[in-house]
Amino acid sequence: MNVVFGDPCPGSTKVLSIKYVFQDYIRQKKENRCKGDSGYHIIPSRTFHSTFAEHEHILLRRQDPHPLPVDDESNNQMNPTTPQSTISLVDSTQSTLSALKSEITLPIIFPFLSVRQRAMCQLVCLHWREIVLSKGITAAIDVNDHVLFPLCQDTSSYRNTAIGSPLKPQSLSRSSYNDIIVSNTHTTSNHPHRELLRGLLKSSHSSLTSLVLNDFLHLDPPVDIHPTLPHLCKLKRLDISRIPLITDDTIHLISAHIGERLEVLYMKDCRGVSDDGIVQLVRSCNRLKVLDISHMHQLTDKSGVAIGQNLTELETFHGRDNYKVTNNSVDVIFQNCKKLVQATFWGFIKLTHVGPGTVTTPTDLSPNNLVLLNLWGCIGLTDDCVERLSTLTNLRSLCVSECHKLTDKFVLDITQILPQLLHLQMRYLKRITDESLNAISVRLSELFSLDVSFCTKLTVVGLNELLMGCRSLSELRLYSCSQLNVEGGQVTDGGGNSRRTGGGRQLVQVLRHSSLAFLDLRRCQQHQPFSRDEQFLNTMKELGYNEAMAYLFIKKTDPALLVK
Repeated sequence: MNVVFGDPCPGSTKVLSIKYVFQDYIRQKKENRCKGDSGYHIIPSRTFHSTFAEHEHILLRRQDPHPLPVDDESNNQMNPTTPQSTISLVDSTQSTLSALKSEITLPIIFPFLSVRQRAMCQLVCLHWREIVLSKGITAAIDVNDHVLFPLCQDTSSYRNTAIGSPLKPQSLSRSSYNDIIVSNTHTTSNHPHRELLRGLLKSSHSSLTSLVLNDFLHLDPPVDIHPTLPHLCKLKRLDISRIPLITDDTIHLISAHIGERLEVLYMKDCRGVSDDGIVQLVRSCNRLKVLDISHMHQLTDKSGVAIGQNLTELETFHGRDNYKVTNNSVDVIFQNCKKLVQATFWGFIKLTHVGPGTVTTPTDLSPNNLVLLNLWGCIGLTDDCVERLSTLTNLRSLCVSECHKLTDKFVLDITQILPQLLHLQMRYLKRITDESLNAISVRLSELFSLDVSFCTKLTVVGLNELLMGCRSLSELRLYSCSQLNVEGGQVTDGGGNSRRTGGGRQLVQVLRHSSLAFLDLRRCQQHQPFSRDEQFLNTMKELGYNEAMAYLFIKKTDPALLVK
């Protein structure tokens, strides 16, 4: 996950997996030390694995207790075979744990137990059950956790994959989506994951801060989560994406019981939620910092305006394919959400500009904290929309892919008013030419990554100017820029001599002085050559580039340089 530039591609739930090593150093008693011994006993290191959801606080900890070394004297005292031993192993006074000691010891050992082991502690006695319920067995429940929720064997309802969510469905059409709703409504079978989820929720009322339920198709909210929502006193993060039976009733319960504490809410593809549900939700969730309403095609400006008017603390907003939303909503969001850092309006086809509807003073423009702006597929944008972006002094990542009306004029203007850009995506802008590349090379000197795939009017001459001007450029994507004609073909001159023509041989001369580490030249030929240009490929190898796949080059990196 890119913590600086956020999520330019919403619509899927992401998980950060971390592998780390833990090692203990235990101090020994003086009488047990050898001469020259430092006094520390080193336990062999162990490797742990942890997963964290997006926007979740990352905390690495030891996951299992390691037995401490025992002194010889203590071994002799506890060994029943030694003459000095007078301790009875069946003495009831030795095995009884008082209520006061339980309240002290249980919270200490809980971090070393798995969620299932913590739940089993409730079966010891009534007092332990009260302690477990008061402390809670887990702070996070995620249906994508294969340890808690093993892969389902019901292939008729779920897609079993080796990686990803065990409950994640195929891409659903509207008809299949409706079929799932009908089948879930009339089914009487109780899915095992539903029963497990209810048990975990019941035992985590006092501790649960994160609840991730995305893609749980068989979830029945009135039975599985509605009874629990009023008791979740610490819940701050909720993901209910792509759950077919989520309706306004669930949204009303969230608003009434946990809305004032909720900070992160993902509800992608919740097609059963209406504008009325969203309006009530945002009125109560005034502390919300992250909101994702992607693929909720039914929402209109009624929801968009309510989001802008009520969520003044919003830092991240993701919307995709909400094609009924217009500038009325986006203008209100930009005017009121001054803390906005990431904004995605992917597929908002009715947008004609980005920013407030009427500009009177510079303070009326977009929030200055904005770092990432994704306008992919906003086909209504024209070159004139640049004027409303002039105050985005902190903007570092801009995506205008598939905004088909944009031309070289847009690129010339955007490079002049936003010279601080580090990431620029301009896929499918088939009207731009080498003039745009020249402007980028002159004005965006700190540019790190550029994507101009499917821009078919670009040539090798403009590309060379770009690489010579942007010395800090590290990633360049030129997929299907056929005019580059990288490998070319064999031609015969008047003297009968055969030679190779292609833009690749010109490109390598500039790459010798470039810091480019990733270069995508796939399908950059006017026609598929019968044989590959070995001279071009060998020169790329000499420059340190590995061909991960045909025409996709990744440069070898020296680990010593990374340390520096």
